[in-house]
Amino acid sequence: MFDLLNEIWESVRRNKLRTGLTGFAVAWGIFMLIILLSVGNGLKNGVNTNFADRAKNTYTIWSSETELPYKGHKANRWITLTDKDIEYLENHLYHVDEVSPVFSKGGTLIFYDKSKSVHIEGVRPIYKNIQGIKILEGRFINDNDMKVKAKVVVIDKTTAELVKDKIISDKEQENPVKARKTKRYKKDDISILGQLVMINDINFTIIGVFEGQMWGNMGQCYAPFSTMQQIYNENNRYYQLSFTTKGLETKEDNENFSKELKRNMALLHEFSPDDQRGVWIDSQMLNALETNKIFNTINVFIWVIGIAMLISGVVGVTNIMRITVKERTVEIGIRKALGAKPRSILLSIVMEALLITTIFGYLGMFLGMGLMEVVNKIMEAANAGKGSGDVSVFLNLSVDIKIVFMATIVLIISGVIAGLAPAWKAVNVKPVEAMNNRS
Repeated sequence: MFDLLNEIWESVRRNKLRTGLTGFAVAWGIFMLIILLSVGNGLKNGVNTNFADRAKNTYTIWSSETELPYKGHKANRWITLTDKDIEYLENHLYHVDEVSPVFSKGGTLIFYDKSKSVHIEGVRPIYKNIQGIKILEGRFINDNDMKVKAKVVVIDKTTAELVKDKIISDKEQENPVKARKTKRYKKDDISILGQLVMINDINFTIIGVFEGQMWGNMGQCYAPFSTMQQIYNENNRYYQLSFTTKGLETKEDNENFSKELKRNMALLHEFSPDDQRGVWIDSQMLNALETNKIFNTINVFIWVIGIAMLISGVVGVTNIMRITVKERTVEIGIRKALGAKPRSILLSIVMEALLITTIFGYLGMFLGMGLMEVVNKIMEAANAGKGSGDVSVFLNLSVDIKIVFMATIVLIISGVIAGLAPAWKAVNVKPVEAMNNRS
């Protein structure tokens, strides 16, 4: 065995550049496959995390303008959602479970001398589950808030920090020396529950803070739907209706339900069933299915590129083994003339291919996995991979270790097969022909 390894080492040593280039092709193929799969998984994890807490069995209907004239109604007529729509959803559609109208207003939140532009929505308690709202502190709106029309509000994390900054600033001004020495005032230690804020000249009590996912700098707030109705005297006009469903398990079920819902909404509001607008209907289940379809396409594309790189590594091994065998033709002829068995010659050539693909294959694997681990640590430390509003873009750039090992093993086996073909040809050459072949 030692003689065999020494023979392989001598062959590699005599062809350092060629062996290095071939090994690089093998390592690069595995390395790039890991990078591509990790980035693809990171993108998928980031997008899925943004919607992980949202119930998949949810629908949303938005008000919109009509696009077509219909039964005496002109085009560009605004369709307003009303209590009739809620009654229809709750009592005439079997698949509808719980409904939450959404009453929306833009405005300014003021806390003493601090202010921030916000979007405040009046909703029912079920809206928390529909949208997957994650409460960080306190609670969400409950049925009692709805019943008594309480002037309470749940605010997003960034808006909460504005309130905390003001509280900390006031505390530090009261005792600046102590604050500077002890550094006692930290945001995590400050609770804003029970604080009064003014939104559009109305006082609201903060009852909770949630993980915001708003784009841009505008804050997001939620108040009881009944309270918003009373304040703005809007009892029968809604911008949005959100609801959960039951019994819709497949893509076909949801597509059929969406078509039925659109037809009935068109009938209820007298606009054309063929109108692409009128109302907008969004299905979380269909969105999830479409997203998975996109990611499946991306994964196929990544695998095609990755496999192409692996093949290039195998081709490199094949070429170097062919050249190696050609250069050693005379040597092989002499060894056969001296009585060397074809099996020993075949083994030495195949073992050389095996060692090259194994060493460089695992080198590429460990470099790729190591790089992704470092990138993950850096992203976690810097809170990178997120867009505005804490929306994840990339998260946990990783790849299944089983897939990596299987790909590496496949590459190694392919490398052995690649070396087997020229080796088999070499051992079948007659000694006299081999020694006469010096070209």
